[in-house]
Amino acid sequence: MDKTSAIVVGSCIALLAANWWYTSNQTPPQQAPAPQAQTAPATPAEVTPATTPQPLDTTPATPAAVTPATPVPQVIATLTSRDAEGKPVARYSFQDIGGSIKSVDMIGQAINSTKEELRGDVSLNGNVPQGIGTFMFRLSNNAEPAFDQTTYRVDAANTNDKQVTLLAAMGDLTVRKVYRLKPLTNSDGEITDGNAYVITLDVSVWNTGKTPLSVANWGLYAGGMSQINHSEGSIYTHYIMLENGDFEKETRSSFDPFFGAAMQRLYVTDCKKLEWVGTMNQYYSTVVMPKADSTTNAYYAAPTRYKLPVTGEEVDGVEIAAGIPEFTLAAPSENMPSMRNLSYQIFTGPKLNLMLEDMTQDIPKIEQIMDYGWLYLISYPMNALINLFHGWFGNWGWAIVAMTFVVRLIIWPLYRKSYMSMKRMSLLQPKMKELKEKYPDDQQKVSMEMMRLYKEYGISPFGGCLPMFLQIPIFFAFFYVLQTAAELRGAPFLGWVTDLSQMDTVCTLPFTIMGWEPVINVLPFVMAASMIAMMKMTPQAGDPTQQKIMKFMPVMFFLFCYTYPSALALYWTTTNIISIIQTLIIRRLPQPTLEKVDPKKQKQPKKGGFLDRMQRMMEEQQKALEEQKRQAAMRNNGKK
Repeated sequence: MDKTSAIVVGSCIALLAANWWYTSNQTPPQQAPAPQAQTAPATPAEVTPATTPQPLDTTPATPAAVTPATPVPQVIATLTSRDAEGKPVARYSFQDIGGSIKSVDMIGQAINSTKEELRGDVSLNGNVPQGIGTFMFRLSNNAEPAFDQTTYRVDAANTNDKQVTLLAAMGDLTVRKVYRLKPLTNSDGEITDGNAYVITLDVSVWNTGKTPLSVANWGLYAGGMSQINHSEGSIYTHYIMLENGDFEKETRSSFDPFFGAAMQRLYVTDCKKLEWVGTMNQYYSTVVMPKADSTTNAYYAAPTRYKLPVTGEEVDGVEIAAGIPEFTLAAPSENMPSMRNLSYQIFTGPKLNLMLEDMTQDIPKIEQIMDYGWLYLISYPMNALINLFHGWFGNWGWAIVAMTFVVRLIIWPLYRKSYMSMKRMSLLQPKMKELKEKYPDDQQKVSMEMMRLYKEYGISPFGGCLPMFLQIPIFFAFFYVLQTAAELRGAPFLGWVTDLSQMDTVCTLPFTIMGWEPVINVLPFVMAASMIAMMKMTPQAGDPTQQKIMKFMPVMFFLFCYTYPSALALYWTTTNIISIIQTLIIRRLPQPTLEKVDPKKQKQPKKGGFLDRMQRMMEEQQKALEEQKRQAAMRNNGKK
C-alpha cells in the first residue's frame, strides 16, 4: 500500500472507530437535576382599582400564591382516542394543577432497547413536571417564568367520552378549558388517521372583577421532550416551529453555542408568522397550533433535564411554549361579562410519514417533522414503498427486502452498463502496466497516454462509478427513513432480529472497553461478508490506490452499520445479495471485448467535453514541463 492510500485508509479507520465508540457509549454527563415545577400564583395578577387596564404579568400577593410547597398534580379525567377500526391508540390524562394534559400514552407502543426491557406504553410528556396546555406567566429572557398552579375541577355536566371540561377561578378571572377529541372523518367524509392523535383545546377567560385587566407576556405550554430510552440519541431531540412557511428546528446545544454566551432560556417576540410550535425526538412529536383567534408572533423555549421512564437516568431535553396574544378584558357590565376565547390544535403522536402527509390540510407542513432534508424526494417514496409492502406481507423486515428489490430493479440498466464498462477497463490493465513500465518516472506522461487509450477504445473512466455514486444518496435516504420511522419500533423480522429499530444484539461480551460493553450483532457480519463476496465478483479496474480503498469499503460499512438499527444492515445486506444475483446474470450475457473504435463510426464527443479538456490540460502541462527542462538544461550548459 502506498503512502497516500495508507493515509486515507488510516483516517477512515480512526474516524469510523471514534464514531462507533461514541454512538455506542452515550453516557449522559451528570448535571444538575431537572428543574421542578415553579411555585406560581393561583392568581396571575394583583388587581387594584384603576382607570386603565392592569397588566397580568406580575406575581400577586394573595393567600393563594403563598403555599408551603408545590402542589402535587392529580389525574382528574382521561380520554381515549381510537383509530378507524375502533382500536385505542392514545390515552390523554388530565391533571388538576394548571388544568392541562399531564401525559399522552401511545397505547401498545412499548419502550424497548438493549438496556431496557419491553414494558409499558410510550408516554409523551409523562416525565415532564408541567402539563401541555398550562398557562405560563412573566415570559422573558431574564428570569424563569411562572406556571399556573391553580387547581381546576371537572365540569361533569360538560364532560363525556369525547371531551373534558375544566373550570377554575384565578382571582378576578374565571377560566374554562375544553379538550375535545378530533373526529377522524372530515366534512368530505374522508378519514384522516392522524386525527386520532389530535385533540383540540378551547379556552375561555372571563373578567369578573370591577376593573379592566390586560394580559401580557403569557404563554401556553406546548410540552417538553427528551429521548424515550437509552438507545435513542439525544441528538434527535429538538424544539421546532413553522415560521412564515419555513420549518425550523433547534437542538438543546443551540442554548450553549460554540461562540458566545450560553442561554438559559429564549423568549422571541418578533417572529414573522408563527403557525405552530412543538418538540420532537427520534420517533415522536408534540405540536401545538394556535387557530386564527390565538395566533401570535412569540414563543418561549428552554433547555432542561428529564428522567428516562425505565432506568431513571437523566438526559437532556427541551421545552417550548406558544405565546398568547396580548389582549384586554374590560370591566364587565351587569349582563355582559368581558370574555376572550383562545383555540388550539394539539398533536401528540408518532412520526409516521404517510399519516402526517394526510394531516397537512389542518396543520400546515407537519410532515416536515420527518426531517428528511434535501433527500426528501428519495426518502418519501422509499417510506411509501415500505408501507405498501408491509400491507402485503405484514412484516416490516420483508417489506424492507421487497423495497430493496424494487430499488435494485430500477437501477438494473445502469448497473449492467457499469459492469460492462468496468470489464472493458479491466482488459486495459495490461496496457496500463506497460505504460507505467515505459514511463516509470513521468506520471504526467502516463496519465496522458491513459486518456489517449480511453478515447482510442471508447471507454469512459467514470462509467463504472455511476451506480456507486447513485447508491450513496439512496443509502443515506434510507438511513434518514430509519432514523425517524416510528413504524419500525418493536418490529421483529426473523429469529434473533426482534426489533428493527435497534441493533440485532445476540449477546454481550463479559468485559468492558473504556466503560463500553462490547456486543455481538449478527447482521453487520453478514453484510460485510456479502459485500466482500460481491466485490470479488466485480472486475478490478482503476489505479491500485483506488482498488485498495474499494477493498476497504466492507470494513467502513461494517463499522458504520454496527451500532445503528438492524434495519440498516438488513437493507445493505439485501442490496449486496441482489447485486450478486444480478452479477451472475450479467456474466451469462455476451461479454465485452477490447477493440479499438473505428474513428469513422466513433461518436465524436462534444468539443470541450471532459475528456478533451483533461487531455488538453495534460498536454499543456507536459509542454510547460518540457519547456522548464529545456531552459534548465540551457542554464546548466551556460554555467559550464
